[in-house]
Amino acid sequence: MSSSTHPPTLTAKYTHTSSTPHEISIPLPPPPTPQISTSHSKHHHNDPSESSKPEALHTSPSPVAIRSHLKSLRDAVKQVQAEMNTFLTNKMEEEKKAETLDLGNGKGKAKGKSGAAQAAEYMERDGEVEEEMDDETKALEAEVEKLRREEEQERIEKGKGKKRKKEKE
Repeated sequence: MSSSTHPPTLTAKYTHTSSTPHEISIPLPPPPTPQISTSHSKHHHNDPSESSKPEALHTSPSPVAIRSHLKSLRDAVKQVQAEMNTFLTNKMEEEKKAETLDLGNGKGKAKGKSGAAQAAEYMERDGEVEEEMDDETKALEAEVEKLRREEEQERIEKGKGKKRKKEKE
């Protein structure tokens, strides 16, 4: 994300096979740097040469600096999201307009169909599938009805056979 010569940036890139890539970059503030202070060594009070040398102390950035930096990062993410959403919304609207023009010119079955054209096509296919299922269902219902009649006919014939046996007895 950052290097010593370039300021840090937040970058988001949209790529799709049917369009050119779109990139959004937002410059970020540099991260907070550790605070450096100097202190004289307290370890060697007896050695005058050691006690006079200052030591560099590195401490964490202040909590205020850290919070400020994190807030700027969150703001940058929100800005990138907003810009990407705007880009994608505009892209969808352009595709929808192009599809409307294609449908008006009789090019409804073009390769690059938008979501609305695909949904309409799926609905049409679903209707055809339902019709096919209706035909299959009707055939099955007719077969079931035929089997019921045959079973009923068998019961009637068995019933007649029992009556005849009783009459003979």
